Amino acid sequence: MANFMLDAESLCSKWGFGDGGALDDWWWDTYDDDAPLDTEELLYALVAAYLVPAIREAGHVVELERISTNHNPVRARTLDGGEVDHYDGSRDHFNPEILVTVTREQIEDLAEKITPGYRSNDPEPAG
Repeated sequence: MANFMLDAESLCSKWGFGDGGALDDWWWDTYDDDAPLDTEELLYALVAAYLVPAIREAGHVVELERISTNHNPVRARTLDGGEVDHYDGSRDHFNPEILVTVTREQIEDLAEKITPGYRSNDPEPAG
């Protein structure tokens, strides 16, 4: 698995981004090991760098927040000026759906920026 998907709906749910574990799962599937850096920080950086611009391009205004939790740590505080209820369970905030594909190289480059030297662990793709 080389690419990672970011979906805008995940920002609107406590259970988004695989209940907060999607990037950890991707890392394990890609490198056959735990991530050698803070994946919550990396997820936030990926959302800010790649997903938020796509959301803006689709005509929406989103304000992000980080939440210290064992669930989704990256959420929309507001969307188009309104507060987001992370518990409502609806999946109709974005129509059409907004998905962004991030490559392994993009993830590694951003990981290096937020955690200089992480590559000293020399992650190699699995399989």
